[in-house]
Amino acid sequence: MKRIKLKTACLSMALIVGLTAMPAPAYAKIVSELPAETTQQTETGEPAKPAGSAEVPAELAGEAAKISLDEAMNQALENSSDVLKARNDLKSAEVAYEQAKHLSKKAQDAAEITIPAQLAGAMGITNISGSIMPKDQTYYTATVYGPEARQKAVELYQNALAAQEAGCKLKVIQQYYTVLCDGQSEVAALYSYNKAQNQLKTVQSRYDQGMATKLELLQAQTQVNAQKAALDAARATTVQDKRSMNVLVGNEPNANWSPSTKLSYDPLLIDDVEAKAKELMEIAPMVNIARITFELAELNFDNTVYVSPVFTYEGQTAELTYQTAKIDYENAQDTYYIGAKGMLEKLSLARSQYEVYEESQKLLEEVYRLSQLQYANGLNTQADVQAAAADIVANDAKRLSALLQYNVVKTAVEQGLIQ
Repeated sequence: MKRIKLKTACLSMALIVGLTAMPAPAYAKIVSELPAETTQQTETGEPAKPAGSAEVPAELAGEAAKISLDEAMNQALENSSDVLKARNDLKSAEVAYEQAKHLSKKAQDAAEITIPAQLAGAMGITNISGSIMPKDQTYYTATVYGPEARQKAVELYQNALAAQEAGCKLKVIQQYYTVLCDGQSEVAALYSYNKAQNQLKTVQSRYDQGMATKLELLQAQTQVNAQKAALDAARATTVQDKRSMNVLVGNEPNANWSPSTKLSYDPLLIDDVEAKAKELMEIAPMVNIARITFELAELNFDNTVYVSPVFTYEGQTAELTYQTAKIDYENAQDTYYIGAKGMLEKLSLARSQYEVYEESQKLLEEVYRLSQLQYANGLNTQADVQAAAADIVANDAKRLSALLQYNVVKTAVEQGLIQ
């Protein structure tokens, strides 16, 4: 069977190569002798219709459930694989810390050497228990460095968890407000579509009266089609962004929902921008991770040089690790301070841009109204009306972008998050 297939394939290839190499008349002769394609027919003789459907509507299933931003964030935190893994890592670190404390207690109990009080006095030992603790690195590591290092590790994983939660919240905030802006984009697209239809009626009426050209009528029809396509695209975008949000919070991908939190334009009042930037920097999990890493390096350095001089290989390596961690901590502070300051500046910029575009939107609506009025009186062309409509669409996109940016950054600042 395989040989037959191979032979058939080779014959097909040879036929193709031969056809392309033949002169045109020979090629045409062979083609004319090939059997004609047949169309499948039903029992009644009608052409058979292909199975399936070419239509794949963008839609979600079920009744839309109302979800607030806080609910969405909490749900995402409960279902995020990164957050769940960070929680498990923290629990493991806490267990290791408890184990280190237990081993420290055992080491202290085992190393305690009780001596007579008279001998202790003769040796100059004045501790109440009358015991001597051996001073060596193994003992120091078990009783001092080990528990302290494990405690720092717990703090490290606490901040690692906080970092994962912050990242998860930022994703939800961005996606949630994106869906809200999608809704406004749909409204704007529907408004533009209705205006294009009304304008087409005006042009058609003028055309029927011999006062408009065929070109203007075609332009108006094209504008209606363009706005219909934009409306369909806006609706599809909303569905797709809602579906992405479902995956983010752990819902079924096609579950229907609608946001209950609204887009806002409430000014966020900040008394001291510099103090706010430093506050956001200081609570940033990644800054705290850099700080704790620095403190761990310092502990490791102390543990290494407890009995080994600093000029040994081990001592030099520990000191260099300590210096590197210090540099990383300082750099993290600077980086996240800049990020916090930039967010506050973005917040101010987004607010001012939104105000400008909001004012421009009102002006452009009036320009469009006047342009329509002029066209109805034969004072301009359909192209002028379309240009005015395009200006409204372009400005509204910028307005919504500024509103989205403002809400995302404002919410992030209120949540103490640095983008």
